[in-house]
Amino acid sequence: MLSLIRKRMRGEKGFTLIELLVVIIIIAILAAIAIPTFLGQRTKAQDAAAKSLVRNGMTAMESAFVDTRAYDDIIQGDLEDIEPAIDWSVTTANPAVAGAGATAATTADNQVGWEGTGVYTYQLATVSGSGLSWGVEVDKGANGGTDYYKDGASVSSW
Repeated sequence: MLSLIRKRMRGEKGFTLIELLVVIIIIAILAAIAIPTFLGQRTKAQDAAAKSLVRNGMTAMESAFVDTRAYDDIIQGDLEDIEPAIDWSVTTANPAVAGAGATAATTADNQVGWEGTGVYTYQLATVSGSGLSWGVEVDKGANGGTDYYKDGASVSSW
């Protein structure tokens, strides 16, 4: 039995060139399938981070409203006290509606552009790492509601 194993080991010298090429082609095909999938997931994660940042900003605005009873009376210090993890320094007019070009707020800097546009209305927006802007306009008035924006265009929800 030992002699059979020795004979067999002497006879095999390695893989043929064809076998190696087949393995390389299979690996290349798998890589071609996997890379675009991973890149798409990165974009989705960046957009989800932007939406989450705006939602956290909405919570902070609602909390500040409890104290001031008017969104246009909210100041940057109020928001910083409630949610210090967000950079509230961008107070661009109309950040949610105008789209990516209107606000310098970016998720990379953990920024949310904000503005209390009236007693019962406010707007928030940020730009994700993928380059899309995400915003919300909230109106708590009699005929109000919540409008969501993606790249400056109104959408039904995120």
